[in-house]
Amino acid sequence: MTADARTAPIDLEPMRSDARCLLADQRELPSEGELEVLTAQLRGHLMLAIPVVAALADRFPEDDVPSACAHAAVMEARNRLGLDPRPSLPVRVAYAQRLARSVNALCDHYENLSGGQPVVLDPQRAALLGLWNHCVHCETCTTRDEDGVNANLPCAAAERLYGVYRRAAGARGVRS
Repeated sequence: MTADARTAPIDLEPMRSDARCLLADQRELPSEGELEVLTAQLRGHLMLAIPVVAALADRFPEDDVPSACAHAAVMEARNRLGLDPRPSLPVRVAYAQRLARSVNALCDHYENLSGGQPVVLDPQRAALLGLWNHCVHCETCTTRDEDGVNANLPCAAAERLYGVYRRAAGARGVRS
């Protein structure tokens, strides 16, 4: 993989725009459908931003305060992605608002740590980012069954990208 293929710019404007939709004062509760779409978009933004901000923070010494803050924001975002909110609409709105706050925080850390320079990821992170990018936008990977659960349909592109990730992880001696 070339350095160009591993360069990971983040387009902050759509990320911040989606976050503002839930964090704006005096906004009405979104409909069920709007909330589902917005939550998925925020989760996708976090999945893209987490490895990039982590890579940026890794460039700095351990005792660097902005880097430590960025690592804390990355860990909090990962924890929020792992949560499964209860089915009531107000609880799901609160969950999406927490995701939106994490998106804003990661955007801030990206701006603060990147200094406008391109971010070059290690091959494993770049491969994972490529897999996430594909899966969140692929019709096959996001197809849901009649119960609304991911149908886990086979996708040749996702399988190829997962193979790239596994090879990159193996090259680093990491088991996935």
